[in-house]
Amino acid sequence: MPGIPDSNRPPLSAAEIRTSPLHVPQHQVPDPNGLKPVELPKSTVVPVKTPAAGAQPAADLQPSMPDHQDGISFEPNRFQVGEPPQLVFAGQELEPLLVFNPDGRRVYDDRSFPWVLACNVSSGSGSGSGALIGPRHVLTASHVIDWQALTVSVSLVQGSTQLASAGGTHIMAYEHIVDVTYSNADDDYAVVMLDRRLGDGFGFFGCRTYDSGWDNETANWFNIAYERIIHSTAANFQTGFFLDEDDFDLGGGRMLITKTGDFLKGMSGSPVFGFWNEGPFVVGVASAGAGGGLGGNYNAIAGGNNLTRLVNKARADFP
Repeated sequence: MPGIPDSNRPPLSAAEIRTSPLHVPQHQVPDPNGLKPVELPKSTVVPVKTPAAGAQPAADLQPSMPDHQDGISFEPNRFQVGEPPQLVFAGQELEPLLVFNPDGRRVYDDRSFPWVLACNVSSGSGSGSGALIGPRHVLTASHVIDWQALTVSVSLVQGSTQLASAGGTHIMAYEHIVDVTYSNADDDYAVVMLDRRLGDGFGFFGCRTYDSGWDNETANWFNIAYERIIHSTAANFQTGFFLDEDDFDLGGGRMLITKTGDFLKGMSGSPVFGFWNEGPFVVGVASAGAGGGLGGNYNAIAGGNNLTRLVNKARADFP
């Protein structure tokens, strides 16, 4: 288009881009190596055998709280979500393309123990939730790990503030799960060892084997997780739901069923825990949801002796 100033010309077509060399202005970079993309190092997979069904029960693992904490609150501080902005175009009010917390949604912002222990977990093409379960240990679901990429990053976010982050150095799991099924949901957990000892600064959960005597007897269970549908950055919590151990699951890993606990996709790997006199103990990990069939609609929580054994081994082998 001769005679037309460059600023008034339309953008080049695909054919023009292929045939016309582009002349992009350049500038000097003082330190080219300092600006290269940083690739996460791959984590090492630690082989671990699934214990036999008749193996001895694993010992409870104690939680730990930083000594600067004054005490424990049994409900976190709510995160105040503002009213959605009003968008007006040509005199017409439009609905913003945002997801906002509806009334009663339990989004929270609390840097105290144990609410601060929720973790965002990213692994290759996968992502989910997790929790600090040791000085340098994060508990999550096995299917949250991208077992091909083997890169893991963990962040602790409260409200809209990232408090800390770390990378994974080692991963320990009984099964490298990609697709969760009825036959592997009971062992759907993994422990990631970190390159930073985040648990020293923030504390960590204990771990306790679920007892079938608690089936449908108590709703004093809690869950903390991240889910972008609920809020883009803040963690959410819930309590007041029942658990029921699957009657047909007889191995060391046990699938716990809940028909009253609400779990969405991004909450996979998040901890299900309760409070005892010694503090908060995790008894299960959010795995998957199921619909239809003889059992109806339910969410599956991975627990059992194998969970406690795995955390025991991870803490012992990687102190």
